Amino acid sequence: MRGLVALVSGLAVFAPPALARPPIVQDRIPYGPQRRAEMASYSFRHYGSASWRLTPRVIVLHFTDGPSYTSAWSTFASDTSQLGELPGVCAHFIVDKDGTIYQLVSLRVRCRHAIGLNHVAIGIEMVQETAGHSSHWADQQILGRRRQIRSALRLVRYLRARFKIAIRDVIGHAMANGHRLFRDDEGWTNDHDDWIASDVRAFRRRL
Repeated sequence: MRGLVALVSGLAVFAPPALARPPIVQDRIPYGPQRRAEMASYSFRHYGSASWRLTPRVIVLHFTDGPSYTSAWSTFASDTSQLGELPGVCAHFIVDKDGTIYQLVSLRVRCRHAIGLNHVAIGIEMVQETAGHSSHWADQQILGRRRQIRSALRLVRYLRARFKIAIRDVIGHAMANGHRLFRDDEGWTNDHDDWIASDVRAFRRRL
């Protein structure tokens, strides 16, 4: 039976089956007590609450602007100061060009991947370099790479169902400053232009 039947006001209502979790390779970066403390301090400065815990409400799409999964993992694992602050940048997932989905950080933990939304957002990186081209060009390479985009869509569908995230809250990094949940008490804004609005609309249409 593909759905559950409930009676609501005498009518049969079919609840869709839960979406299956896609294959995910666990390859966690170091995120111990020190990095969690750094994230709590960062959150206090930027969001007014000293917490490293995440309750996901948004999914932010990124691309790595680098050639490989390994280079992105190493950058995220290094916990190197960015803009004069710790923790270093990271994302919860990386989707490689061959379609492999890697999870780097627990979904209960905040990652620093999008200014103003780190307290509410899951970050998904897709391996793609710009190689001197525009962000739109890079987005289009991902959208046209069958195995990678298929895996990214499966992952986003699963996360949306699991956390009840609206399709309007699947956004690109380039859209972060305009999101209704954006908050940064230090006055910071994003200057990244990965996953522009038109390309995110194309991504959403496939969900």
